[in-house]
Amino acid sequence: MKKIVSSVLVFMLTVGAVGSLGYAAPKHKGWLPPGQAKKHFMPYGISKKVFDDIDGYDWAKKAIESMKLKGLIKGEKEGIFNPSKSVSKLETIIMALRVMGYEDEAYNIKDLPDEYSGERIDQWARGYVTIAYEKGILDDVDMMYFVPSESAKRYEVAKYIIRAIGYEDEAEEHMDEELDFTDASMIPQGAIGYIYMTNELELMMGDSKDRFNPMGTLNRAEMAVLFSRLDEKVDSDVDKDEWTGNVYEIDDDYIKIKVYGNIKKFEVDDDVIVYDDNKRVRYNDIEEDDIVKLTIDDDEVVYIEIIEDEDEDNVISTYRGEVININKNHPEAIQIEVRNMSVMFYVLDDVDVIFEDEKGDFDDIEEDDEVKLYVDRNNKVRKIIVDRDLDEDNEDKEYEVKGRITDLDLVGTYHMEIDDDKYKISKDADIEIEDERNKFENLAIGMKVEVKIDDEEIIDIEAEWDELEIEGEIKSIKYVSDGIEIAIEDDDDTYKYILDKDVEIEIDDDDKDERDLEVGQYGEFEIVKNKIVKIDIEED
Repeated sequence: MKKIVSSVLVFMLTVGAVGSLGYAAPKHKGWLPPGQAKKHFMPYGISKKVFDDIDGYDWAKKAIESMKLKGLIKGEKEGIFNPSKSVSKLETIIMALRVMGYEDEAYNIKDLPDEYSGERIDQWARGYVTIAYEKGILDDVDMMYFVPSESAKRYEVAKYIIRAIGYEDEAEEHMDEELDFTDASMIPQGAIGYIYMTNELELMMGDSKDRFNPMGTLNRAEMAVLFSRLDEKVDSDVDKDEWTGNVYEIDDDYIKIKVYGNIKKFEVDDDVIVYDDNKRVRYNDIEEDDIVKLTIDDDEVVYIEIIEDEDEDNVISTYRGEVININKNHPEAIQIEVRNMSVMFYVLDDVDVIFEDEKGDFDDIEEDDEVKLYVDRNNKVRKIIVDRDLDEDNEDKEYEVKGRITDLDLVGTYHMEIDDDKYKISKDADIEIEDERNKFENLAIGMKVEVKIDDEEIIDIEAEWDELEIEGEIKSIKYVSDGIEIAIEDDDDTYKYILDKDVEIEIDDDDKDERDLEVGQYGEFEIVKNKIVKIDIEED
């Protein structure tokens, strides 16, 4: 019901003097030709009311309408939002799960965690509590005392949100902050860091009198505004039906936008809602080259927001692409190809890695894997989704690791550290040193190795001595059973080597011996077979 020819308009104008609009056309009362609702024939705000009871909440209308059209909030019944009603703890965690894209995981779960001993929860809601616990939004204390119907206090909402976006560690670092709110003394000690982070990320701020009101509650209108802010700052799977770009062409029935240099065309719903800043405007107020954010539902644009800048201050951004390089040594890093660009990110030590069938480890990711990265505002990867089964074509998974031996334990269960990453060694492992078969006892710290790992155990070792040149400062000199040990600091890393008995030492171009070496001297050190064979010190 998109296109009506001009003859219909002529007919309407002809009969308009003798009958009502509803009588003039054999439709429903108040009928207008398709497409006219979003033109200038009707005032904006009349074309479509998402809810009938949000008049008087102008400060929240945009958030309520956009979140409803995106499917993130629901009314209590048809046309009724009940904006003044307090939000419960259960409703708060459900909203957090929706915005983060976790809601689908809750649908098929019917049981509560074994740790749960709180008040009764209806079966339909148990999956939400379980997923919230698994994602760390609720903790063990919550499991003991959770009251789903109890109104959520503002400090509790801050806690749920910060945990949902994975910033709990940052919150813990700021538990001793002196907050600037006039009612800061009312904030529970264990909530200070969470409130600091919600304020820092501009998610929950104080009122006009600099009060946070930690023990107060939120109503449904305030909840919509809060989670709209969160949605704008977090990339998640719920954004798959959202597009941002510059308007290339606009028509009554469609809009074309430029997205990363490509032109995309979208059909536009007759009752599309359009906002410019916080003001609701008409569809035909949109101009070419405007930057717009579109929400799509049933293959049609149902919501458009005219924005000033496409760049957003996200707390979580997502990137999808193919792995082209991966560093599994410390610091761990991953490089992917995104829209013909190569992008590299460092990875948090406790990064969450999810394969299609189960949870995995960073070491399980391989080059050519298709991945989705969740990256925080410090450009660190917090979560990785891998588009394959963990065990796909991989029943006898083998992989190789290259590096330098940084520690070796050949007592009990054998272990080797390669560039500070620890691996178990099979006692049946094949060993070659300098291309000759050899024994475990001839392996040494400092050797360059290439190992093959099968079922998380080293099964093959190829090792060789490598000549090194290190530039750094002498941090310590001491006698050990093997001779004189020198500790050298190079780029914040400290290495220890034994002086070769025939070591050559020059200090300011003069020949010297080990008695002339001192802590604090800076120079170049040549190492062969883990022994220092030459030292060149420039004392100046």
